[in-house]
Amino acid sequence: MIEHFLNASLERNRIICIIYQSQKGISERNIKVLEMQEESIKAYCYSSKGIRTFKRQNILSAAWYVKHKKAS
Repeated sequence: MIEHFLNASLERNRIICIIYQSQKGISERNIKVLEMQEESIKAYCYSSKGIRTFKRQNILSAAWYVKHKKAS
């Protein structure tokens, strides 16, 4: 299922939300996939405000990004 979201982000230019495990721990990232390789993906990361490379094996889950509305 993760593969589906990665491909859709690349093909449809959509933001997705991933749960990622790095050496620093587990984090939630909103990304837009720019390029896919066999073992990694290159994406714009909205959390770090820059282009980052993510190891596929460290992506624990993926889903559509949902913008939360602020309460009035």
